[in-house]
Amino acid sequence: MDFNLKYDAKAILDREFAGKKPGYDPLQVDSFLDEILKDYLTFNQYHQDAENTISELTRTNKLLKERLDQIEVTNAVLNEKLKSLEGSDNSSSLGNIDLLKRISALEQALFKQGIDPNEIK
Repeated sequence: MDFNLKYDAKAILDREFAGKKPGYDPLQVDSFLDEILKDYLTFNQYHQDAENTISELTRTNKLLKERLDQIEVTNAVLNEKLKSLEGSDNSSSLGNIDLLKRISALEQALFKQGIDPNEIK
């Protein structure tokens, strides 16, 4: 998002005014413009930070959407495999699945106790 600004920090800093006798005090004008310049620089930094944050969030959002799409595809494939296993009359394959679940649960219990199941002989 670009702003169409008439002045940048340098233009404000370099601005010269013609002096007139009944006019304003040049030191007060210069002091006021210095304060405006500080505000302008703060706003410019805030704008740049916001643009950077938007870019980073957009990039992260895109990556997360891609990961979500991949996970949904993987989930669909695994659901189809599970349905084919559940639909088969082969009880040995279901028995193997039950055994694998039990082994996994036992391994998790060993890990919780601080024992690595891969080192048991």
